[in-house]
Amino acid sequence: MIKTIENIKEKKNRIAVISGEGNLPNKIIKELILNNIDPIAFFPKNFNLSLPNNVKKIAFDLYNLESLIYALKSRAVKYLIFAGKITRYNDFDNSNNLKSIDLMKDYKIDLQNTDDKLLRSVGYFFEKHGFEILSVQNILPNFFLEKGVPSNRKPSIQDRKDIEKAINIHNLMSEADIGQSLVVVNGLCIGLETLPGTDAMIEFVKNFKRKNNFFKKLSGGILFKCLKNNQDIRFDFPVIGENTLLNIKRAELNGLALVENKLITLNKDKLIKIANKLDLFISID
Repeated sequence: MIKTIENIKEKKNRIAVISGEGNLPNKIIKELILNNIDPIAFFPKNFNLSLPNNVKKIAFDLYNLESLIYALKSRAVKYLIFAGKITRYNDFDNSNNLKSIDLMKDYKIDLQNTDDKLLRSVGYFFEKHGFEILSVQNILPNFFLEKGVPSNRKPSIQDRKDIEKAINIHNLMSEADIGQSLVVVNGLCIGLETLPGTDAMIEFVKNFKRKNNFFKKLSGGILFKCLKNNQDIRFDFPVIGENTLLNIKRAELNGLALVENKLITLNKDKLIKIANKLDLFISID
């Protein structure tokens, strides 16, 4: 099993980055290139992605896995890295895709499964065809914050209570395979991440707090985000960037609570600087 990027450099097989939306695919591709590894970026058709110019890019049909397998094998790809957001509803309006869904069930890929089960079945499918799937941790080990409070602002006693409450609720969310983040304000959970994602949840919280007279009187609150318990770390690793911090500030929350090695920070030094500028705390348990 490949553990570090140094091990990967010794392999002669090609690496493919299965790229979705967001900045994470770019970070991974750039890191691979810096380490003299020449990846290929595969991305779903109709995705408008900004990928590095110096990497080979190949579009594929999200609902035609057989063609994707052929394209990968014809280019001597052995190792896969999944990065960025690709949902089961991307390009779903194409009627031809509806026929493909039944074919996918032949491979035990059920789009009505929960996220973790769906992604695991996708992983098993690729492994069955001879590919090895790498975790983002293999490529970007320095993109994780260490335990502590790196921000100037520290969590208050109430913030700590909210974090503890959030961890307990997150454990329940993990069992139900719902989402990776939630918002707690003065001991009350007012937001759970679902399919629309973290930023949509924070936007809801912002509007809810402003319209609700009870919550107008309450100050603060925290955003907690973490990899789900027992989640396959090769897929859907949670990511935090500067936009999330800006949204936290707009929602009038006090800060961000994380768990060590359970979330990727795209630029941790810049993230800490922004948190200090916005007077937010970042706490890593």
